[in-house]
Amino acid sequence: MRATCFGVLAMLFASCASTTVPEPPASAGHQAGEAAAVLAAMDRYIRAISANDLQAMAAMQTPDGMTYRARATMGAAMEIVGRPSSYWVDPARADGRAVRERYWSPTVLVRGSIAVVWAPYEFWVDSKTSHCGIDMFDFVRIEREWRVSNSTWTVEPNACDELRADQKAIRPAD
Repeated sequence: MRATCFGVLAMLFASCASTTVPEPPASAGHQAGEAAAVLAAMDRYIRAISANDLQAMAAMQTPDGMTYRARATMGAAMEIVGRPSSYWVDPARADGRAVRERYWSPTVLVRGSIAVVWAPYEFWVDSKTSHCGIDMFDFVRIEREWRVSNSTWTVEPNACDELRADQKAIRPAD
């Protein structure tokens, strides 16, 4: 019996020794090289907003994403309104107004297949400044393509001078 147990244990140890244990995946870390790809995706999305190209916007976002708008109200409070991203690409929303959005001085963080872009922006309606604020876009990489998964922005009509003070390299370039 002892010999049998010893033989079984010897075979188990031998099988363990020959089994290769996979290495854990390397940490993704901040991927500075991907920051340019994320900003290129952001630029394409902002161009689609400025062109009122709802189909292009829909193609560049995840179907189940959310948006949150934070607008300053009387007394320095912020009114937060959440909507599904699909709201913004509904053809019924097309009103014929010319809009344009530009951002600058973005902060980009990337780790693995997620990224965040935080940037001051200015929004025009019919060639006049409507407001400025901060854009925050979340991105996910799906099948090697960066897509907008969620977005949040402030609407601050009285903050344009303050936010433009740090204006560097306006994006997207015309």
